[in-house]
Amino acid sequence: MRKTIQIAEDLISQHKEKKRFTNLTDDLLPISTEEAYLAQFEFQANCSRGVLGGLKIGLTSVTQQKLCGIDSPIAGGIFLKEIYPSAHQIRLEDYHGLGMEFELALKISKDIDPGETKFSNLSLLSHIDSIYPAFELIIDRNADYQNLDALSLIADNAWSAGVILGNPIPNWENLQINELNSTLYWNSEPALHAQIKSANPLLSLEWLVNHLGKMGQKIPKDSLIMTGSVLQTRKPLKGDKITYKIEDLSEVEVTIS
Repeated sequence: MRKTIQIAEDLISQHKEKKRFTNLTDDLLPISTEEAYLAQFEFQANCSRGVLGGLKIGLTSVTQQKLCGIDSPIAGGIFLKEIYPSAHQIRLEDYHGLGMEFELALKISKDIDPGETKFSNLSLLSHIDSIYPAFELIIDRNADYQNLDALSLIADNAWSAGVILGNPIPNWENLQINELNSTLYWNSEPALHAQIKSANPLLSLEWLVNHLGKMGQKIPKDSLIMTGSVLQTRKPLKGDKITYKIEDLSEVEVTIS
């Protein structure tokens, strides 16, 4: 049996048994980034969560990288049936260690095949159909953030647990995306503010395209791309009401039960 299949089977078993996330060890520890992503692809194909509807780019901001002790972005798959509309209600008990992240989501208008041409973040603009404010849901399985191995995190599908999607930002083509401001409202706490440029969505998309090109893969039309959190991951509690707003253009909200 190939090592990548063994890694995926071990991770799938851990999820089913609700085991706490720990770094892979010994014979199951990937020896390279490539091997970790090959194990991730096996996980996606065999975890019984359905087909992919998009991809996530994680750890794009310095804030998130410092939180996880990692110095580069990572990618993972988003399952189609785990993409929800705004005002979706989350049942906390359905998740093993739920975290929330605060991002822009991009809907891809046509196939992006890195093998056909070289893309820059500016040329990729023509491949974007819509842009949305979004929550990314992560399953960290109560991991110890002070002791994270990047290759183990990658193999575990970068902790992807779904997306809650707001309404499309109108006339985004006429906006300077990186200059937009976002605001996070969490119950009655003081609002938190961040500029979109702290995650740099277009640069993140360029990174993803180049990453997939090295893996011999493309991004299909209609894929949803999560571009990285502008604020540090936070764990919700029952009763929380959370709203993430992009200026006065659009917002996404969720309640936790």
